[in-house]
Amino acid sequence: MKVLHFACICLLLTAAFIAGCTSQPAQTPATPVATNAPTPSAAPVTAAGPTLTSTTWTLAWLSGENKIWSKVAEGSTITATFLNEGKVTGSGGCNGYSSDYQLGKESRIWFRRPVVPQNNLCQTPVGVMSQESYYFTDLQDAETYSITNNQLVMFDREGRKILQFDPS
Repeated sequence: MKVLHFACICLLLTAAFIAGCTSQPAQTPATPVATNAPTPSAAPVTAAGPTLTSTTWTLAWLSGENKIWSKVAEGSTITATFLNEGKVTGSGGCNGYSSDYQLGKESRIWFRRPVVPQNNLCQTPVGVMSQESYYFTDLQDAETYSITNNQLVMFDREGRKILQFDPS
């Protein structure tokens, strides 16, 4: 009975996502740059490029469903602004969010799962709610970061690239 109830809910959510459409122009994110996890001797910031706290970052790629490297859905914008006070704020693609973060030695970073003050249910673009959930999970899973070629890239515990941002 629970399986049937769960299947019905999944079908309703899928139908709602499929029924949505958008008239917003699509933004093409930058092509991902092949980047390995930073080594302990790697500097987290390039001298002339953006820094973590002086830039509003726009997500271009993320580790989505089944950890598959995916572009951000067309018609949605995910942002992150890192404040010096150890807060990060932005848009998850549907909802605004805020979270605490801490920096450690050797490009280490830690996030608390983002808080969403008003949890809106967005239907467009298709998949935006799942994408937002993957983004929040990826933030929480981030262990290290690097700013290379003017892109902010975050890596998980295994050194896999999970988020790639471009400066706004």
